[in-house]
Amino acid sequence: MKIQRMFTRGLLVALTGAFLVVGSSLPAFAKTYKWQPSSWLPSGISWDTIAYMSDYVNRMSDGRIVMKPSAPGAIVPVAEQLDAVGMGVMQATFIWPGYFPGQLPVTFTHGDCMAAPKTIAEMRYLYEEYEDGRIMKLLRQEYAKHGVHLVGNVYWTLDNLMISKKPISGVKDIKGLKFRSSELIALQLAKLGAGTIWTPAAEIYTMLSTGGVDAITFSHAADMVDMGFHEVTKYWVKYPTAVGPATDAFIVNLKTWNALPDDLKAILEAACEIGSARNKFQAELTIQKAWNVVKDKGIEIVEWSEEDARILSGLASEVVPEKYFKDAAFKEIFEITQKWAIEKGYWEKK
Repeated sequence: MKIQRMFTRGLLVALTGAFLVVGSSLPAFAKTYKWQPSSWLPSGISWDTIAYMSDYVNRMSDGRIVMKPSAPGAIVPVAEQLDAVGMGVMQATFIWPGYFPGQLPVTFTHGDCMAAPKTIAEMRYLYEEYEDGRIMKLLRQEYAKHGVHLVGNVYWTLDNLMISKKPISGVKDIKGLKFRSSELIALQLAKLGAGTIWTPAAEIYTMLSTGGVDAITFSHAADMVDMGFHEVTKYWVKYPTAVGPATDAFIVNLKTWNALPDDLKAILEAACEIGSARNKFQAELTIQKAWNVVKDKGIEIVEWSEEDARILSGLASEVVPEKYFKDAAFKEIFEITQKWAIEKGYWEKK
């Protein structure tokens, strides 16, 4: 009898131990998501941040979401990433919204909010807090129509500069110049009398060195220095920037997002926060170093008057193509942005 009790007790202990082991291993039986997010840039701060965010998600989810970044175009061409996530070819990715206004009109303004905000803090406030965060609500609503969920914005410092071979001391000097530029700033420059073309980044150095263009708008000082543009230009406009802050969109397939448990959703949302913070920190370090290089190389650093800066900024509200206003969501986002920009004194009330 004593032996039987000892055996029973031993069996209970063994079963209890086994239960505890199995219980403590339950997360291993949870569904594992394996994603290969990409971007539109193959290198630089933003690309490194995607790797940083992926590592964060992998660790915080205890391996339930495994994110391993893939090179731009490795799975689908960059211009097809929105559809790829919507159809589930890719489960998640980081897109530059400006690639997709033909499919999704609100993306014409999503990436830079019509160049109205001057800092990441201003941009984030406008998207996420102003008018009770109405802009983000509209963006998520419109992205969902394409089968994707906008997890959040990953903000970064664009500081899109105007650099040139000829002096540009204000808006009066823009007329007649040939610019390599793109998107909204190209429309603003054209309004001021410039000729504008777009070329891939890899061709910019040659265009400047051969006289194909007089000036460009492209990115911040660190990127400009890395690409050697200080070798083929003489004048860099430090203030105002053509575009200040920008944002990439972190998107996930909508059905996949809806199936995720709340704790994983929270981890992905938090990843946008840490990604934005890293982008800002790294940009502050590298951009300041680049300006020191520019100064040492004898580049003439130009700062415009406040009046000329206001004129350039205000043009953003005047040159938006009329076709986008036919879209109700875009029209509302524009009106919210206009109200905010007028309150800040960046745009004039018409």
